[in-house]
Amino acid sequence: MTERDPREYLENSTVLATQAEVDAAVARLATEINAYYGDRPLILLIVMTGALMPAAWVAARLTMPVRMDFIHVTRYDGATRGGDIAFRVPPRLDLEGQDVLIVEDIYDVGLTLQSIVRYCEAQGARSVRSTVLVRKIHDRETTGELPDFIGMDIEDRYIFGCGMDIHEHWRHLSEIRALEEDG
Repeated sequence: MTERDPREYLENSTVLATQAEVDAAVARLATEINAYYGDRPLILLIVMTGALMPAAWVAARLTMPVRMDFIHVTRYDGATRGGDIAFRVPPRLDLEGQDVLIVEDIYDVGLTLQSIVRYCEAQGARSVRSTVLVRKIHDRETTGELPDFIGMDIEDRYIFGCGMDIHEHWRHLSEIRALEEDG
């Protein structure tokens, strides 16, 4: 199978959120997180690979002592449709007795986030909260457990940029784009 030229994804997409809109969402998230935690030390648990960029952007604006770690859990594995949840890499930091903020790129139906919250609770975290850059708006069934901090709502389309990928490409974009139906 020949891999598609990744530039075609850009040609077959439209901007849903500009860099300025993403920056405003990140600033709002950081303000809310700072207000909630105050000066309490915090572990940012970054869900790889998608949350890498949003987590860095938010972390740069936080004012409390922060330790950063990651967990690698996926439902997409490079595809455009979610499948079974796969835990690939657990966090290296001990979560017991710690305040943990899970940083995700996107909230769709909440299965991945729910699994990570349960994992952190089982590790004995004192508190577990979550933040996402993007929440998809749709009428599909969700877990009912919304993230505590949400950067922006986006229509229910396949999106990429700001950490989110299209077949492992374009995570590094500073805007959020939607793949067109024929793309």
